[in-house]
Amino acid sequence: MNTVHTPTSAASSPGAPPVRWAALAGWISIAQGLLIFIPMIVLGAAINWPESLSDPADIALPRLLENEGAVRFGYVAYLAYSILFAVTMTLLVRYVRGAALGVLAAIIIGFAMISTLARSIGIVRWLVPAPALAESYAAAPGDTERVAISVVFDSLNTYGGTIGEVLGVSIFAAVSIGLLSITAIRTRALPMWLGVFGLIAALAVLSTTVELFGADASSLIFFGTTLVQVWFLAAGIWLIVRGRRRTPN
Repeated sequence: MNTVHTPTSAASSPGAPPVRWAALAGWISIAQGLLIFIPMIVLGAAINWPESLSDPADIALPRLLENEGAVRFGYVAYLAYSILFAVTMTLLVRYVRGAALGVLAAIIIGFAMISTLARSIGIVRWLVPAPALAESYAAAPGDTERVAISVVFDSLNTYGGTIGEVLGVSIFAAVSIGLLSITAIRTRALPMWLGVFGLIAALAVLSTTVELFGADASSLIFFGTTLVQVWFLAAGIWLIVRGRRRTPN
């Protein structure tokens, strides 16, 4: 009996990622790209975020107390975005694994998860201790108490900011995105332009580590984060529109 051979698409050929992973990774990547606009809009209007991250206590605490509801909503959205980052990177790696990432897949996902943890630690400071300090600052009977609260806030903000913004965003997220982009460029699991774009976005975010040398990185954080979000959107759209077939080698 003759066997009828039917052509198979690239998405179903050996080594290629299943179609379902392309669609799922695409939609989650788009959600990742769009979710950041909630904290950007809400926190930007309420406390001039992210420029306000370096504000001293006498400015930050009264403003936080005046806009506590918006600040909480904005940072909860930012926390959700940060958690989704690990999910998005895991799905993108799962899609690209058709190009045989091997051990590198675990490294990329590992950096994404560490990034999420570090970001979450940095964000929680604005949801729990900072509002409590703002209330104490407003109720302080004199300048001596306010100075003490200011010292605590500045220390907390510097510590949380270093973990969240510098380690979580500037280093761990940049390494995760950068490694995935380099792999995509080498294997052509994604289009060349998308891999190059991801690498540029990762380097832009990594540039914000100048904060470790005492420089103000607020503007760089905004620029680098924006590039990363556009990259997520571009990757998501491509995966949905063209992800049913692999880019030719």
